[in-house]
Amino acid sequence: MQIEIITIGNEVLSGRTLDTNFAQIARALEEVSIQVGWHSTVGDTVERIGEALRTALGRADGVIMTGGLGPTPDDVTRKAVATLLGRPLQLNERVVESIRARARQLNRKLPASVETMALIPFGATLLENPVGTAPGLLIEHQGRAVFLMPGVPQEMEAILRDSVVPMLRDRSGLKVVTFTLRTSGTYESKLQEHIGNLPQQWPYASLAYLPSYFGVDLRVTVAAPDSAETVRVAEKAYAELRAVADPVLYAEGAMAMEDVVAARLLERRLKIAVAESCTGGLLAKRLTDTPGSSRYFERGYVTYSNESKTELLGVAAADIAAHGAVSETVALQMARGAAERGRADVGVAITGVAGPEGGTVDKPVGTVFVAVHDANGTVARLLKMSGSRAAIRERATQTALDMVRRRLEGLPLEGRLE
Repeated sequence: MQIEIITIGNEVLSGRTLDTNFAQIARALEEVSIQVGWHSTVGDTVERIGEALRTALGRADGVIMTGGLGPTPDDVTRKAVATLLGRPLQLNERVVESIRARARQLNRKLPASVETMALIPFGATLLENPVGTAPGLLIEHQGRAVFLMPGVPQEMEAILRDSVVPMLRDRSGLKVVTFTLRTSGTYESKLQEHIGNLPQQWPYASLAYLPSYFGVDLRVTVAAPDSAETVRVAEKAYAELRAVADPVLYAEGAMAMEDVVAARLLERRLKIAVAESCTGGLLAKRLTDTPGSSRYFERGYVTYSNESKTELLGVAAADIAAHGAVSETVALQMARGAAERGRADVGVAITGVAGPEGGTVDKPVGTVFVAVHDANGTVARLLKMSGSRAAIRERATQTALDMVRRRLEGLPLEGRLE
């Protein structure tokens, strides 16, 4: 099954709004083994929307459109679709009442224009919008499904999840299983080298390598006509992939490294404190992004200056003078100081050169030291990274969290694919 996605909006074409809706839809379809063959973006005019839909219907098995379903004059998707498909717009009383009920619930006064969202192309099926006002729509046209969804991301995502993906999955006739294994501390090419031709032994399955600042995700999709065969292949792929990648695996699914660390700290009833220089509080942010972080996060120190490292963390000024603020000696003292002065069980520290300036011959941009202190002592790693300032900072925090995870799980400080 080949799908075309059409995103609608002048704000997207101007570059002022990023087209996150397309990415969200494409990822959701990939997970159920439905291929996106085309993607187009058009402005808010009846003519352009109609032209884009006419083209899509000429080559795709189904079309997903997002945007242009609101109450303002530039929301013309309904009119464009109704005109092209020859389906006159009709006022749907059920939608009108739903709009009014939502307004009463939110204690809002509605302008008359809001009722334009209740104009529905003849014969369209309503798709419930659980977080907004405008419903999604499904129109069957000459054996092809045309889905219309609002452009507001949270509304689009809800309709996509609850209605569109299940409907398309049923149409495909395939039984789909997907899983994701998350790795850190290695590269896509290294993983490919070790995994080799293993995926060729998994019928109906595909393996995608998804690199990011945080590592490489391994996503497997199995789509077979028979449920039992789908499950059998998925279980085989899961076991074999885990066995190969185990030294660098840290989680499954959407679980982030900070979530894993949080779980380990909570299991052991430990508190953590952090000390940061080049990452400027990013590590503390990631640890406290997880709900319930007050149960394990004690405090954080952002110590950019040499004086702050000495005053707040107890780093010896003589050691900073002798070795520099970016050094293993200073990182070790920062981690120990964070734990001891922060009255925490675990201390983790980052000091480095994030760039784009500040590097030297001995310590170029991307030189970062990460240290962890706990009841078993204090350890440190030297990282040599490349990329933008943002990339270096993100990767440094990922490595720091992975080091904490490994200490808590009794693993080697660094995972290696042999």
